[in-house]
Amino acid sequence: MKTGDKITLSNGEQATVVSGDINLYKNALIVELENHDVRVVDRETLTLAKANPHENLGNHKKINKF
Repeated sequence: MKTGDKITLSNGEQATVVSGDINLYKNALIVELENHDVRVVDRETLTLAKANPHENLGNHKKINKF
């Protein structure tokens, strides 16, 4: 998968691939969800990885659109 590809996750949610570089992440994709959250997805099953929320979660910037 390439950056910018639209995919459907195992839970039916739509996402855009932010990084699908096999050299950086052999078993994962970095995606931006419809609500603009950036998450890690298992490359094979397209399942969201468990989130690890922390107190600064609201301070993260959103991805810039190119």
